[in-house]
Amino acid sequence: MPVNFYPVEKTENICTDYEVKINGKTVELNVARVSAMPFNRRWPGHQRGLEQTELINFLSLEADEPLHFEIQPQKPFENVIIRPLSLGIEPEVSEDGVISFTLDKNAYFTVEPYGRNNALHIFADPISNYDINKNADNVIYFGAGEHDVGVINLKSNQTLFIDEGAVVYACIRAIDAENIKILGRGILDNSHNKEEILFEYNAENNDCAINNAKREHTVQIEYCTNIEIDGITIRDSLVYNIRPIGCKNLHISNVKIIGCWRYNSDGIDMHNCVDVLIQNCFIRTFDDSICIKGFACYCESDVEKEARKAMYRNSKAYDVFKNVLVKDCVIWNDWGKCLEIGAETRAEEITDIVFENCNIIHVTGPVLDCYNIDYADVHDVIYRNINVEYDDIIMEASIQSNDDERYINNNPNYSPDLICVITDYHHEYSAGGVRRGKCHDIKFENIKLFGKYEPKCYFKGYDNEHKTKDIVIENIYWNGKLLDEIKKENFEMQDYTENIIYKTTDNLYSQMDKNTVSAINQLEKSEDGRFINPGGKGKGVMFVGNSITLHSVCPDIGWHNKCGMAASSEENDYVHILINEINKKEPDTRYCICQVAEWEREYKDGESKHHLFESARDFEADVIVMRFVENCPKDDFEPEIFKKELNSLLSFLDKSKNAKIIMTTGFWKHPGDDAIIEYAKENNLPCVELGDLGELDEMKAVGLFEHDGVANHPGDLGMKKIAERIFEELKKII
Repeated sequence: MPVNFYPVEKTENICTDYEVKINGKTVELNVARVSAMPFNRRWPGHQRGLEQTELINFLSLEADEPLHFEIQPQKPFENVIIRPLSLGIEPEVSEDGVISFTLDKNAYFTVEPYGRNNALHIFADPISNYDINKNADNVIYFGAGEHDVGVINLKSNQTLFIDEGAVVYACIRAIDAENIKILGRGILDNSHNKEEILFEYNAENNDCAINNAKREHTVQIEYCTNIEIDGITIRDSLVYNIRPIGCKNLHISNVKIIGCWRYNSDGIDMHNCVDVLIQNCFIRTFDDSICIKGFACYCESDVEKEARKAMYRNSKAYDVFKNVLVKDCVIWNDWGKCLEIGAETRAEEITDIVFENCNIIHVTGPVLDCYNIDYADVHDVIYRNINVEYDDIIMEASIQSNDDERYINNNPNYSPDLICVITDYHHEYSAGGVRRGKCHDIKFENIKLFGKYEPKCYFKGYDNEHKTKDIVIENIYWNGKLLDEIKKENFEMQDYTENIIYKTTDNLYSQMDKNTVSAINQLEKSEDGRFINPGGKGKGVMFVGNSITLHSVCPDIGWHNKCGMAASSEENDYVHILINEINKKEPDTRYCICQVAEWEREYKDGESKHHLFESARDFEADVIVMRFVENCPKDDFEPEIFKKELNSLLSFLDKSKNAKIIMTTGFWKHPGDDAIIEYAKENNLPCVELGDLGELDEMKAVGLFEHDGVANHPGDLGMKKIAERIFEELKKII
């Protein structure tokens, strides 16, 4: 299936801003209503006026081949930008105004000939692989066409499948369920969902929420386990698009959120969930985009009592939010904050949160934000490898005070805070609560800002017992240049802040330099790897690595194990942790450990080492995990040669030419990491990034071995984290 254009179901909204051809074929466009200006209001008793909105076109397809676009805007324009800028697409414009370019890989992006307004949104999905029997008893199926169904209540082990070409007008609910899925390439349209006005009320200059209306979220999932949401487009949400509460093992991928213009139409706002993965989504919202929240209670009764009731139910506790990874998403924010923790933080702890490899293409308010206004202990949070694009004129968010007021951008030089961390009290959101929280051990790493405005950072604590502290900002790039410092006037620290620093990495590869374990003779001469359950009838999984994967006994450096260095025992190295997890699903799986330290040392002539891996090649793997790079000499590293030789090694090891391949970066940061990431993207392979782990002593065996090089290797916790990250990709194909 080279290219598949999803059928378009026409609605009452009409927008004809563009004519589009892809690979020579004219394609139909969908329509959505979006916000045209950042003019918000505390709920005034009625919905927002259409004069503050605009209609836009979007198109959806799936493909596994390059796509050549020819786009004819229907109005004159001067220049065009394609975002995210990281795609590197520089379109050509013909004399008659046709915009043309080629897309070489799946992506969600915008074509913008008119700046922020009237953009064309393009969602080029990867080829779907849903193994769904639409006639099965546990499948709720909607095919092409319109379906007005009201509320869909999902039960345990049910799948809702919205097929391409389907427009389903509905809200989705699930509570106390497990193993539920919402899949497909159709549209979940929430435009028929209207607020229920409980009593008439219209307040001017009101600054507190008015409880005169009942408003339902589009997808609300409460206290559920094992949830998958993949592929769908959500259009025109009344309030939040996706709202998980107290959920565990939640995966959201390839979801497109568009058409948000109504009050409080947040993207994905989650409350006290555990084990969350959000990846490869496009989110355009008229309020916060992705939020990590504690429980939120807005009532006139005992707020703390109501919060406790939500947190502790059915003999289970839902009082923490932890283990979250948000990656590879594109964010367009028309009001509010982009990647946020808070504001509501009624949780005992919010921890182990990672935002990485995201592109933020339009902003109005704080971009990377932690706003702790309740009592959570917020810590161990990482924002890493985030690209942020500022418009030349950023419309400043404004609160409408009455129905007759019109939006005016009074500050053409406005720019929001790039980074903001606050511990505080809010007169509305914190009302009824007396406990306060704290924010600490938060890191912002490799943040790249594009545009004419310099980065600004803001920090504030609450009191001496509830500080904002121990925050590291490492490497901010402004228009491609690493900033040596952030100007004092742009780095604002209010009261009750402590140990907040900006630094650049003097030696990005300093941790790798501590690896003084020789790459020579890491295995006994009689070995070229190891095989586990070689006669098994299941799939074959090959782990390709170096000392972190397998190192023989070496008394000279105090290493007396025969496993991945520096696990305390074989069962605690990442390979055997993964084997244990795989065997739970597929107990007769075969395994091969292929040690390639010799190849790393001489990667520029890597093909000369292939003969060392003949037995691994004959294993005929179905899955190959490539976890190495650390022993490749970093000085004068040649990325193109590395990629060429890496490809040759993979081709050699993949004897059947059908193996599924997973890449990883190094445990210690290495110049080859970028080459691995590029290779993975060029070949549509998943790539698991590990370099942040090697920066942390707690991930190593520090203090457990006299040899510093051995001690710098991952200890049991580091091995566990490596395994967890790799397993997120492995479980998709095992």
